[in-house]
Amino acid sequence: MGSDKDTNKVLRKLEYGVYVVSMGKGREGNAFTASWLTQISSEPPMVALAIHNKHQSCPLLKEHGAFAVNLIAEGQDGVAKAYYGPAESGYEKLKGVDVHDSPATRSPLIKGAVGYLDCRVVETVQAGNHTVFFGKVVAAAYNSDQPVLTTTNSKLHYAG
Repeated sequence: MGSDKDTNKVLRKLEYGVYVVSMGKGREGNAFTASWLTQISSEPPMVALAIHNKHQSCPLLKEHGAFAVNLIAEGQDGVAKAYYGPAESGYEKLKGVDVHDSPATRSPLIKGAVGYLDCRVVETVQAGNHTVFFGKVVAAAYNSDQPVLTTTNSKLHYAG
């Protein structure tokens, strides 16, 4: 049986996209860089997003019941890094940022994103030190030919 160190080393080899997830209303909402996100259904289209229970966005997301996944293009590491930080850093990440409302849930969409998924929370599940939010995709757009940022092409990793 492998050690915790071995487990962490292997888990870091899993490939993820790097996204900016936003929720709340306008600049009063919050955003954070996330990679623990995956599609879980095609009919209806749904995604699952895991958020650490200590993260300030966890209760905000539960309260608002909606979120947007902002897709960031490969090479736009700076956009992802602007929302990267300690889980307890608070709701100030959208202050002074150019945002506009998503079409269905009115979640903030950030400038610089090449696309988005606009999602309504349909279920939550406790999973260890994280909460998994199941989001039904109610609107989406992709405005680029560029590939999205990933944990491999950006070197941004989240190990929980």
